[in-house]
Amino acid sequence: MRLFITLLCLFSFSIGKAQRIGISKEEISIDAKYCLGSIYKHTQKLHLDPPTQSSELEISITHRTFGKRYWERINNCPAPSINFCWSQYGDFLGNAFSIYPGIEWSLLRNNSIDWRLKLGGGIGYAAQRWTRSDTMNNYLGSHLNNFTAISSGVSFRVSEHLAFEAGGRLSHMSNGAFRMPNFGINLFSAYAGISYHPTGANQNIRAQATTALSPPLMIGLRSSLAWSEQKIPNGPLASIFTQTIYLTKPFLRKHLLMVGADIALNNKALSNYRYNYLDGNLTRSAISSSVFIGGELLYGRMGIPFQLGIFTKQIRNESAWWYQKFGFQYYLYRNEVSTLKRLYIGPMLKSNKINADYIEFCLGAMF
Repeated sequence: MRLFITLLCLFSFSIGKAQRIGISKEEISIDAKYCLGSIYKHTQKLHLDPPTQSSELEISITHRTFGKRYWERINNCPAPSINFCWSQYGDFLGNAFSIYPGIEWSLLRNNSIDWRLKLGGGIGYAAQRWTRSDTMNNYLGSHLNNFTAISSGVSFRVSEHLAFEAGGRLSHMSNGAFRMPNFGINLFSAYAGISYHPTGANQNIRAQATTALSPPLMIGLRSSLAWSEQKIPNGPLASIFTQTIYLTKPFLRKHLLMVGADIALNNKALSNYRYNYLDGNLTRSAISSSVFIGGELLYGRMGIPFQLGIFTKQIRNESAWWYQKFGFQYYLYRNEVSTLKRLYIGPMLKSNKINADYIEFCLGAMF
């Protein structure tokens, strides 16, 4: 509770600062959702069956945009938010608390209803994890985890200050194979919620802008470092280094399209090759390369990057031929007229299908 109050105070301070640079009180809403559903047992390697019901309570502070600014109109008025989620997974899985940024888009909107899609991800702390004294609970291998939530629902305006929302949601918690086991918790739920607009809901969405823009093409460089545990729980950690080069071009003023290449040295695989006395150039066998396409959604100094890659060279004994990455970035520096245009940091989760490989911590720049 102390952590929640502290984070809420910090965010209130940032809202106050944001208001001084253009965000008005009319654009802020306080939202609450109660989610009820079931955990999906996605693999038979999970020793315990999940409880029949699990729930989540989420409180959000949302910046509702209505087209006052140019970037809002050309992006159909997205709504960024900061979210605090309390998950109650059940007796043996325990509870978890998560904080994450999110962004919401309207799929269909009129004067009375608003069909929305929301995506977000951040950090979660789980009270229960795998221990050697409790080998049956193998859902999570660490207290600190990645938390991701995807939801879609319909909002009905009840009064000037209140709106009711109902829909469906998927939340996922895992540690990206940083600590084993790492099968993760996938909670599918239905939810009901309310949105409170302290000064009244503004529904006057302005028309989409049509002014053409010609933003510059930029070159990006990104260095990433990850740690991954060997298959033995509580075993040694091995580092994974990735270097990325890409071309990127802004579109719709607030977002980026990109195409590039990754090259990675996987010391976890290298250690395994040496342990098994494999022949050949083992360092080269532990290096992979790939090409990718991707994009990034931007709001202020926060970015949500994602990419889809195809391997041009796999590490030895690797069967997957494609992968995806998803993450969050914070821009420490931005100056579109200088040689160094942007400098950022942030985590990215690399996975193949539903299997997380690792979480990498990135430092990047654009020129």
